[in-house]
Amino acid sequence: NAIVVVYFSGRAVQYNGHTYLMPIDNNWISSENVGQSAYNAEEIVGIMHTKGPRAVILILDCARPYQTLVGETPFFVDREPLGLLQGMAPVHPPPSTIIANSCEAGATFFGLADNYRNSIYTYHLLRYITRPNIDIDTVFRLVALNVERSTNGRQRPDRYSSVYELLYLVINSYSKNLARSSTMQPDQQLR
Repeated sequence: NAIVVVYFSGRAVQYNGHTYLMPIDNNWISSENVGQSAYNAEEIVGIMHTKGPRAVILILDCARPYQTLVGETPFFVDREPLGLLQGMAPVHPPPSTIIANSCEAGATFFGLADNYRNSIYTYHLLRYITRPNIDIDTVFRLVALNVERSTNGRQRPDRYSSVYELLYLVINSYSKNLARSSTMQPDQQLR
């Protein structure tokens, strides 16, 4: 079975308890049209699950505040009173889903990594996600630990998971059989 991985980097808003991923041309989005103009994170996960994957992993690096770009008009000056809030809302994923957020719910933070290309979260994610033989929960714990250390606790990644098996995105050939046996279902037999 396939493992679906979706990565989004950008901005998100909360509205009515849901997280909406914002398109790049988002200046015209308001509480009246957010449902039609932005992407509901929970709906994205639901669509992915219609294909019957083993697991869906949604990685959201979208906790940056709206006033971080030079010369940018602050997005929330006239939108907070309308119910649009910065950051991400808490998510309760369906079975076999992991949602990894670059910040805890409702928080914002943006700092560039030492390479000046990636956010601190993405920088640490790239360090660990391609390492062989590390299950995805351990990857996200290592990323969170290093992000917290890099930001002196100002940014705290969060993760919601309803996956109860070990999932490996990269397995080297030497330990492939070991990884398979550790992810067997209870009713499977060794062959």
